[in-house]
Amino acid sequence: MIVAVPHQATDQATDQSADQSADPAPPRTARLHRPLTVAEAVEILADGDAEILAGGTDLVPALRARQREPRRLVALRRVLELRSRGASANMLIIGAGVTYHDLTGWSLSPGLAAMARVVGSPQIRNTGTVGGALGTANPRGDLLTFLSAVGTEIVINSARGARTVDVASFLATGLAPTELVTAVRLPRPCGPQVYLKIGSRQAASAALVSCALVVDRVHERVTCAIGGIAHQPTRPATAEEFVRQGVDWSTGTIPADVVAGFGELVAEAAGAVPDPLPDDVGVSAAYRRHAAGVLAARAVGRCLPAAAPGAIPGSAGPGSAGRFRS
Repeated sequence: MIVAVPHQATDQATDQSADQSADPAPPRTARLHRPLTVAEAVEILADGDAEILAGGTDLVPALRARQREPRRLVALRRVLELRSRGASANMLIIGAGVTYHDLTGWSLSPGLAAMARVVGSPQIRNTGTVGGALGTANPRGDLLTFLSAVGTEIVINSARGARTVDVASFLATGLAPTELVTAVRLPRPCGPQVYLKIGSRQAASAALVSCALVVDRVHERVTCAIGGIAHQPTRPATAEEFVRQGVDWSTGTIPADVVAGFGELVAEAAGAVPDPLPDDVGVSAAYRRHAAGVLAARAVGRCLPAAAPGAIPGSAGPGSAGRFRS
C-alpha cells in the first residue's frame, strides 16, 4: 500500500494492522513523496531510507510481487528540470526524467533515437526513463550499451552537491542511497552511429546481445560497445584500434577484410570478459560471443561504405577527397 504525502512530510511508515501470523504477511504501507525540484528530492533521499520512483517499469512490478517493500518512495514525475534536454556546441545533455519516447525523434542524435525506437513495447517507451535505466543497470539494457559506446558522463546530485562520473565508473560502483542521477552528457555526433540487437522479439523483449558503434570522423576513431555479454557493456579496445587503423579516413571507406577482422576481434573480446553472464536456457555464452562478432561486423559495415577492391588507404580518387557517409 502506498500513501502519498507532501514532500516535506516526516519520515514515518507503518504496516497495515493484521494478524502477524497470517500467510502471506500484510503489505507495508509506503509513504510517497512528490518533490517539485531536484533540491527537494535529494533532501528526502539524504537519510538513505527511500527508493526512487521514475517511470516505474521495474519498481512497480517488484512492488506488486512484494519483492521490495520500501518505507518511502520518491516520485520524480513532477520534477520538471529532470525532463529537459538540450545541446551546446560539442555536447548533448539529457535529463534523467526524459523517456525513451522523447528520444525517438530527436534529430540531434540519430543514433540515440534509433536505439530508443527498439526499446521494449510502446508502453515501456512512454514511461521508461534515462535515469531509470541507469538506476536499474540491466546488463542487457539498450540504453547502457549505447551510452557506453559514445563516452557518456553521468551527473549525480545529493544533499552534499553534484558530481560527474563516466558511465563505466558509474556502472562499476553504482549510486549511494542518498544520490540521484539528474542528467547524462554525451558528445554531439561527428559521424554515423548504429545500434543493433538480437532478441527473442526485436523490440518487445530485452536484448540477448546488442552492439552500439559510433564513428567520429573529426577525431578519426571508431568506438564500440557490446551488451548482454558481461555485467556491464564491453568495450573491445583492441578491435577499436584495429578498425581505426583500417579505415581510409580521406574517403570514409573500409576494406572488407578489415570489417571481417573487426568482427573476429570483437568476438574474441566478448569471450575474454572477466565477469561473463551465465548461460541462459537455449542461449549459451558461446552463441552470445559469436553474435557479438556478427553484430559488430554488420554495424561497421553499415556505418562505413566498402572500399574499392585493391584501394590503398589515403589514395582518394579525383573529386572524392573528403567524402564521408553522414
